[in-house]
Amino acid sequence: MLVLIGIDDTDSYTGGCTTHVGYLLAKEVLRKWGEEAFLDFPRLVRLNPNIPFKTRGNAAVALALEVPEGDVEEVWRLALDMVKNNARREGKTDPGLAMAVREVPKRARVIYKMALTQVVSRSAAERAGLITWGGRGVVGAVAAVGADLSRSTFELIAYREGERAAIPAEVVRLMEALTYPFTFHNLDGRRVLIQPRGPDPVYYGIRGLSPPHLLLAQSILEAHGYKPAGWVIYRTNQATDAHLAHGVILAEPTPYSYYRVRGVVVEARRVAGRHVVGRLDNGLAFVAYRHLGRLASELERCVMCDVELYGGLKPRFGQLFLYVERAYVLGRYAPSPSRCPYCGGSLESLGRDRGWRCRRCGVVFRSREVRWLYDSSIAKAVFPRPGEWRHLLRPPDLDVEVAGFFSPRSVEWIS
Repeated sequence: MLVLIGIDDTDSYTGGCTTHVGYLLAKEVLRKWGEEAFLDFPRLVRLNPNIPFKTRGNAAVALALEVPEGDVEEVWRLALDMVKNNARREGKTDPGLAMAVREVPKRARVIYKMALTQVVSRSAAERAGLITWGGRGVVGAVAAVGADLSRSTFELIAYREGERAAIPAEVVRLMEALTYPFTFHNLDGRRVLIQPRGPDPVYYGIRGLSPPHLLLAQSILEAHGYKPAGWVIYRTNQATDAHLAHGVILAEPTPYSYYRVRGVVVEARRVAGRHVVGRLDNGLAFVAYRHLGRLASELERCVMCDVELYGGLKPRFGQLFLYVERAYVLGRYAPSPSRCPYCGGSLESLGRDRGWRCRRCGVVFRSREVRWLYDSSIAKAVFPRPGEWRHLLRPPDLDVEVAGFFSPRSVEWIS
């Protein structure tokens, strides 16, 4: 019988990791029911990162299983015990568990679409038609069960025991040279991106399109002495633009939601020489952090540009600010020099409130018509530096279709 188990919000700022709880549960399921129980790789589902009560990456996990009908209750008890024994009950942590049996209700799929971009209430998640337990984490757990991973990537997540040994950039560069483009987002210059810096049990995480290439990348790290205590390959919606493909984006700006807007930049300036703060012609204020690199620099120079901005909305100082994660510059408006309507000559100003005079025929005009030209030759997409990409953002030129061809039957995926 089909069983989908979703887990969320088991970590805190001081430790823990929801993917680690999913890994431990997958190991137990593997021990009790074998590899045949897994219909797919374990699933890592990223949700709206602008939620104010998230802990770190706002990720939930799910297992898609096929077990005997009489074992469904045992699967639930096993998952419940795993969450209760491993969740960090501190700070904002409020773990949740959800289970679908036989099929995924349509409401759970709607919850996933909402949770990619909006704030979803716990009561809405509890009415999705699943068996649930817990607190606010129920929202992410239901969303993980209802997730559409028709377009996906993979992440091999390795776990540690003891201290996290730093992996040098040279080793990661060698790994990338032998596996790119089937692994990606490994380095930003000399900054290593595969290792977290928090107190969680993750040793490293390698993102990619092909599990065999992830295993090759792992073997390179192990050959250099970086051996984990355990690891698992997750199928994930990371780097797929799932929030744009499936998410619900409202027409009106709403606090803590994902938003996209088109407008003309009428103001952009550096605040204390650091972050860029600006405003569109529709009145919406936006922020581009300095550490976003080229994205902030481009927006600073984009006054009178026609742009499409994407990012998260957050209330600050009594108004909503759009925190930009990417931008598309569509063109720039530039004033065209005014000409004399009689002879075509150029006009010169006679001073404030005194009008303009044609340099060729001498006719004086009280006012002049200002015409604007639209220059589309500057059109371009602008992304932040790789180290600042959000989890769902699809990197330029990344083809995510290949990931759909792999199943847990064809490759080793857990240890």
